Amino acid sequence: MPKVRAIFFDLDNTLVDFLQMKEKSCKAAVRAMVAAGLHMGELEAYEQLIKKYFDVGIESNVAFSEFLRSIGQFDHKILAAAINAYLDAKRKCLKPYPNVKPTLRKLQKNGILLLIVTDAPKTKACQRLIGMGIEPFFKFVVGFEDTNSLKSTGLPLILALDIVRKELPDLLEEQILMVGDSIDRDIVPARKCGLRTVLSKYGQKKVALGIEPDFELADFKDLIEICTK
Repeated sequence: MPKVRAIFFDLDNTLVDFLQMKEKSCKAAVRAMVAAGLHMGELEAYEQLIKKYFDVGIESNVAFSEFLRSIGQFDHKILAAAINAYLDAKRKCLKPYPNVKPTLRKLQKNGILLLIVTDAPKTKACQRLIGMGIEPFFKFVVGFEDTNSLKSTGLPLILALDIVRKELPDLLEEQILMVGDSIDRDIVPARKCGLRTVLSKYGQKKVALGIEPDFELADFKDLIEICTK
């Protein structure tokens, strides 16, 4: 295997357990809404709130207000309580997976260029990276707004390739790893671009058959061994 000189990382469910963070934060918001006067049981409210998130977008800033309007209980006090509780719980949950920080530190020390390529809005991606204390490890962040396209189209990866080649003009595709939790969004488009692929099994939520990555991670620290092969 050629020497690894650059690594593209997905963010959510690769560096951080995004779904767990969203679940705990939404449950905290629901508890706060009920305490502030929402007339609905916590379980039902949580289920409807999550449904509303999928309706308006998992990264949406209006999910709480749209949820309250949809059930005819919009109230600024309830909305404010939900937002405060959500943000407080989110900060507490915003931690990288085990071994992420020391592994990134070692990769960076070894001279490997590290980039984020995510479908998340760029500002929110940067918020999560800063909140976890790992933003300085990454030279660039490619977010949704940079191409207005999802990773499955390949366009964000093509942009990342253009960016990284300005730093390393002689870089070859096979010297780049793409690390992500999704076969469809990470592994398939990266392979089409000629990159080596690494599936973060610990963060994989949906099992896909028929496509095999070049490598798999049971633990983030396994990336060190892959890069030294």
